[in-house]
Amino acid sequence: MQQRTDKKFAGIEIPLGLTGTHFFSLYLASWIMGCLMTLPAVIQPAFLKEIVGIPPDLAGSINTGLQNMSQLATLLLIGLVGVASDKYGRRILIILGFAVCFIFYVVFGHSKVIALALGMNSLRGEILCTYVIRFAIGIGLVLSHPQFVTMVVDYTFEQGRGKGMALHALMISLGALSVYGLFTQIASAVGILGLLYLGGLLSLFGTLVARVGLVDRMHGKQTEKKGVKEIYRTVSKSFTLKASYCAAFVSRADLAIPSTLLMVWMVSVAHTFGYSTFEATARGGIILMSGSLFSLISYSVIGILLDRIGRTTVLIGTLIVSGIGYLLIATTHNPFSNLMILYVCLLSFGKNGAIVAGNTLASDAAPKQLLGSVLGGLNTVGTLGIILFLQSSGYLFDNVSYASPFLVKGLVNALFGMWVWKVKDKITASQLGRKTIRGNSGEI
Repeated sequence: MQQRTDKKFAGIEIPLGLTGTHFFSLYLASWIMGCLMTLPAVIQPAFLKEIVGIPPDLAGSINTGLQNMSQLATLLLIGLVGVASDKYGRRILIILGFAVCFIFYVVFGHSKVIALALGMNSLRGEILCTYVIRFAIGIGLVLSHPQFVTMVVDYTFEQGRGKGMALHALMISLGALSVYGLFTQIASAVGILGLLYLGGLLSLFGTLVARVGLVDRMHGKQTEKKGVKEIYRTVSKSFTLKASYCAAFVSRADLAIPSTLLMVWMVSVAHTFGYSTFEATARGGIILMSGSLFSLISYSVIGILLDRIGRTTVLIGTLIVSGIGYLLIATTHNPFSNLMILYVCLLSFGKNGAIVAGNTLASDAAPKQLLGSVLGGLNTVGTLGIILFLQSSGYLFDNVSYASPFLVKGLVNALFGMWVWKVKDKITASQLGRKTIRGNSGEI
């Protein structure tokens, strides 16, 4: 049980043994992670078109496949990462993940040269080498990114956890905003390699921040290895965890689909609307930046709503809002239109609210000694959703129309939001039962 103090950081009560510096370092590292997670989706379309030279009619499938290398790394490793998080601590994994990102962000820009040096002289070989290096970056991200949500839980009390989760999501969004608003605008000046080197420098800075500014503060005995069967038993007994896992499966793909396919769409039709590749990238950055900026403004509202009206209500509303955003994008003929800014803002608000609400539901319902493992399972399910929806979206993009993946995903989100509304009473009952157990055991 964490002991209380009268100290606060951004309205979040600081437990005994922690300081404001620890919270500042946690959220600074979250911002860096937001940059590193967003940068590949922004760089890849121009990189694949201008440097690798992929066929235009396969742009959707190749870009989504490359983006899914990170998800494949997550799928293969997230369970082990969750177990390692509970056994060895969050901090060491964050440091290791940033270090891996530092190495392979620098290497990524030279994937074509590396392929030629290895005797891979065909376009297929160059793409394969690019995929392998992107997979390595994905390993770095999966080692570090899940630890931030877990550390927010470690650092906060339940009644302030919604604000803590929202602030973490805000910093991730601010990282994305930095990429969209700054990095894309300087792309023509520094080039693609310059942006990748900047990613490497940010990774190195993240390593230093984690090494100097973070400490582990884990609940209870967490050295025992927790297997998949135990995680399954825990989730199967909690309807709240089942619902949060379903929410992760549906909503996590919304982190990847808009940033990947909107940018590919704009780069693909750039010349049709009178833009160069770099101009289309910059315009796409402005549109996506608008969504991230709106997210920054709305996160404070999301955090308050999570604690005041409940996680489930926020989840329902934001799922439906994100579905509407997708459907409006699907009706747009010109991706460079100013109306796209409004649609992306709606989608950004909805996706971020749904993800934060789902994460908070899961962290509330998870037994503290299994927190890292349960959240690792949540990330695994979310990753499966990303792989399924992102890859199928790439196929629809290439073979049906540019708008079709947005139409399909919008319908999925809206329908799932309606399902959550239908079962909200079961979720509430499951939450009340968990709180009773915690109260009897002395957990906070």
